[in-house]
Amino acid sequence: MSPRRELLAFSAVLATLVAGFFSESLFGGKVLSPADVLLVSASFRDQRGTHYEPANRLLMDPVLQFQPWIEFNRKMIRQGRLPLWNDHAGCGAPHLANGQSAVFDPFQVIAYLGTLPEAYGWMAAARLWIAGLGMFLLARSWGFGPWGRWFSGLAFPFCGFLVVWLLYPVTNVAVWMPWLFWAGDRVLRRPNLRAVGVLGLVTGLVLVGGHVQTSAHVLLAAGLFVLWQAAVTVRRGRAIEPEPAVIEDSGASRLPSEEPRTGRRGVCYWAVGVTLGIMLAAVEVVPLGFYLARSPVWEDRERERDSPWVIARPRVLGAICTAFPYAFGSQRRGHPHLGRGLGVDNLNETAGGFAGLATLIWLVPLAWSARRANARVWFLAGLAALGTLGSCRLPPVDNLLRALPVLGVTDNRRLSLWVAFSLILLGGIGLDRLQQTRSVLWGGLWAAVALLLVTGAVAIGRLEPYLKQRATDHYAKAASATAGADPAVYQRRAERQVSSTLTFVPRYLGLAGVHLLVLAGLAESMRRRLVPSPLIRSAVVGLTLVDLFGFGFGLNPAIARSDDRPVSPVIAYLRRELKPPGRILAIGEELPPNVLMRYGLDDARNYDSIELARNLAFFAPLYEPGTKARTSRRDITWEGVLRSRDRLEEASVQAVVGVTPPPAGSFRRVDRVGEMWVAHVASAPWASADSPNARIALDREPGRIGGECEFETSGQLVMRETFDPGWRATVDGLPVEINSYREVFLMMPVPAGRHRLEVWYDPPEFRLAIAASVFALIAVVFALTVPPWFRSTRIMAVALGRTQAAELESDLCSLPANN
Repeated sequence: MSPRRELLAFSAVLATLVAGFFSESLFGGKVLSPADVLLVSASFRDQRGTHYEPANRLLMDPVLQFQPWIEFNRKMIRQGRLPLWNDHAGCGAPHLANGQSAVFDPFQVIAYLGTLPEAYGWMAAARLWIAGLGMFLLARSWGFGPWGRWFSGLAFPFCGFLVVWLLYPVTNVAVWMPWLFWAGDRVLRRPNLRAVGVLGLVTGLVLVGGHVQTSAHVLLAAGLFVLWQAAVTVRRGRAIEPEPAVIEDSGASRLPSEEPRTGRRGVCYWAVGVTLGIMLAAVEVVPLGFYLARSPVWEDRERERDSPWVIARPRVLGAICTAFPYAFGSQRRGHPHLGRGLGVDNLNETAGGFAGLATLIWLVPLAWSARRANARVWFLAGLAALGTLGSCRLPPVDNLLRALPVLGVTDNRRLSLWVAFSLILLGGIGLDRLQQTRSVLWGGLWAAVALLLVTGAVAIGRLEPYLKQRATDHYAKAASATAGADPAVYQRRAERQVSSTLTFVPRYLGLAGVHLLVLAGLAESMRRRLVPSPLIRSAVVGLTLVDLFGFGFGLNPAIARSDDRPVSPVIAYLRRELKPPGRILAIGEELPPNVLMRYGLDDARNYDSIELARNLAFFAPLYEPGTKARTSRRDITWEGVLRSRDRLEEASVQAVVGVTPPPAGSFRRVDRVGEMWVAHVASAPWASADSPNARIALDREPGRIGGECEFETSGQLVMRETFDPGWRATVDGLPVEINSYREVFLMMPVPAGRHRLEVWYDPPEFRLAIAASVFALIAVVFALTVPPWFRSTRIMAVALGRTQAAELESDLCSLPANN
């Protein structure tokens, strides 16, 4: 099979697997969304009552942030505007600049052009398909055999990291990791303009995906690969280790790989490509940097960061999930959540390195045995080791990461991406070597562990009294610490945890034991040559995919369309009773920050990890003391509402919602709506003036305010939208200066008379970023297409000198003739 046909065949097989993985949301009429998690709160409770268990309690962020933001992006893009400002959160906040809104993420084009919520499933499917295709191309360029490259390409999309973070911007970035290695490897092999253009494009995609922390991890891994290649060059006296073969993208036959003329040249070209990609992503990176400077998040994280000399408490127990991802259960429906009681992080943080049990215990050791013949085994093993040490907070890697300027404040638990990436590539190398191995080590150990797991599955029932006592104590303590909590509800949660533990754990341990016994049987069959090698390989690939599917299928739930956006009585009430643009505030666990954005309502809080410091300072009395991090996600009680009542009124907050009633007599109007209490606040109007008898008629849109006003005397117009230096204004077409009112809202001077006002959000750093991105885009397009007239070396010889012209001619000659 020619390389081109093999690529098409692989793409079709991968598409079939991805379609099966998302069959319910792509073809079954369901929505890929965890929005049913809202139904557990009193604000959205329906006829299913307090017994309802959502499909996955852990997935709150996609409901409160990412899916509402995708919808907001789509709305603004379809209006021909960039979503620079979000007027629904925190009295208004920068939107594009928060990074995680991922406005320029290419997968969001599916939502921009398609319909919601159906597009969520297609976006997820596209991400995984792209991830698998990139891993296949990388494995092929590294000289993997057919089994190895197919295994790598089919396993990577369903690995733990991509699946657990599927609905987060984290996956938007992580899917490009194999593409970044592939593009970087092309530059190091054969440095030319086209390779630089491809690398710049992929680097830009890594950075616009919407999660700068994961982008840093991916770029760091790629940088380590380049350093490793340079070390190989120095040690062996040549650019890179010669590879068995290189598959050219043009579909040519397998040809011996060509070594770069100099290692220095390839590294320089790689640096140019990465720099070009950073400039390409400036449209997102630069606004994020300015937003961080106006937010307390960086300062808070720096303050909370331990000294690099401190040995942190390791997270070793969670490493078990690299082999058995549900070893501590999860927050899925029907699963016990054992990790909290044992001090283990949630599933998203512990299972990211999962690449299949067979990969970890069989194929990776086989790959390690090939380290002398294939130097990349050393790099992949080292990357996996670094990822493990960093994610488990083990020295010295954890200490080194905390000492670095940017990585010191990132969540390095997500270095499990390095683990999954490396294990799968090592698995591909090991699968290629499977037929070369006449004996398999550890087969007896696998069988012994399998018997131990089966024994544990049988004996777990004897722990029932102990489990009941632990669960009862834990949930009784949680109920006492939660205002307005019903102890009976928490008691039922304890009973559900015990019941699910006694049901799920024996089944999971038993299946894990059977899996190990099957692997041991396959290993013994191979050792005795009872089964042909192709069948053994097929079985290993099949078992790995079944293992990965068994872990990931349903982890990101497909729910009924009616559960994606439930309109509860309190939501209907707020829509009916409040006058826009009045804001709403909720206390306790009800109506978490930003959930109101799903319904076109404004929340006085924000759910973003980055928030404007001036807004948080204004509402400081609202939050309960004792929390170090400055964020609007802090606890709020009725006492805090009363403490900050004047500020809530000033911020145009019209209603406060809680599951318990406010103190008697504290509000003039309090309504009972279903199980909720709504207190009405006599708030200031969103727009007001200090001029007597002023008439104001303004229309408010995201990042744009316009209308007319009439002042009897010159005065100040106050708009209760968060002040930011990016706001601009004109009166009758003439620019006026925007100032801050009470250091948090907008204020502008207006002369006497009737005037036309225009106010819009247009930060200067965004214009600078656009200029940089446009310049980089032109450079990338030029590098990818290189006009034929530029190939003439006569002009170049005069401008560059004969030596440089000859080098550039060599670069251009390496491009296909049709360009």
